[in-house]
Amino acid sequence: MPKVLQRKSAQSKAPPVYRPQPTPLVVQRKTLSHGPKATLQAKPQNVPRAALPRTIQRSRAVQLQKADAQAYSDSNGLGITASQSTVSTYVNDTSKDKTLRKGLLDAWNKDNARWAIAMPGDLAAPTNPYSYNNFGPYQNWTNTTSGVKFQTPFGTGNISAFHNHGAPKLGSNANDWGKTKLGDKYTDYIAGLRSKGLTDSAIATALLQQDSTPFTTPLEERAAAMLHATVYLAEEWRKQGAAKLYRAILRAIESGAKDFDDFNNDFKFIQSAQLGREQVAQFYNVFLGDWAQTKLSASNQVYYGQMSPAREDDFSSDDDMRTDDRKNLSSVNRLLAEKHTG
Repeated sequence: MPKVLQRKSAQSKAPPVYRPQPTPLVVQRKTLSHGPKATLQAKPQNVPRAALPRTIQRSRAVQLQKADAQAYSDSNGLGITASQSTVSTYVNDTSKDKTLRKGLLDAWNKDNARWAIAMPGDLAAPTNPYSYNNFGPYQNWTNTTSGVKFQTPFGTGNISAFHNHGAPKLGSNANDWGKTKLGDKYTDYIAGLRSKGLTDSAIATALLQQDSTPFTTPLEERAAAMLHATVYLAEEWRKQGAAKLYRAILRAIESGAKDFDDFNNDFKFIQSAQLGREQVAQFYNVFLGDWAQTKLSASNQVYYGQMSPAREDDFSSDDDMRTDDRKNLSSVNRLLAEKHTG
């Protein structure tokens, strides 16, 4: 006897509902146009994201991003509906205010999900060509390197470099710099930078911004170039993180909290490579949470507060150079921090 297909009413079988176990049912009261109506919905409570079906993970990520972007657009009067398409359109519209575009983009990308919107070129921070992973002389350096010449953002003269006693050795030729005389110590570089009366704050700003225009004499430019190259090549080679510390000290000088006399005392690479490594290692300990920031010296606490947000690869991963109560750094005989290769 043939089977007779019967159409079941919509109420006879409800569509399947995802109910992770154990998950309580949460009663939510919604107000509809015809009056209040109680509905039951299964809502995951404190369920790890990995335990949710992929479709629910995706939906949650999109909703988080949309909520952040909608809140930002509402608070800034942007008057847009926050969907990926409309946010992307606004963010990529170069006629709009850059600050609002960047803020909306950050709000949308806050959850860092797969629907993140790419940063438009005009909003991206300029790439620092002297960062350890961009700076050619650093990336190409070996313990047999010699005869290298390169320029810095300061002036048009060359800086020469070769490998000597375990690290890059730098120099500059007076003929490239208006026949000026400049020694090869940090104190000489600072004296050259101060030679025309610029304030320490103005010098620090120019060095941070890699802007040569405040330096109006070949001596100032040569001093800036040698200081810059020494930190970004020689000291960074000795210990990754040296340049990050250098910039933090410059920010403190720029703010007026410190000056270049403090720099001569507090940038420990000036005293010795070993002390410089130890100083960077202390900052790394705080970054990792092994040290409280208050364990740093008073000056280093100031500089740590001036650091840009740290990433794991800002510091060498060489555990031998870390300082903590379980290690005696005076017994460490490693000369160089491991060079970044990633």
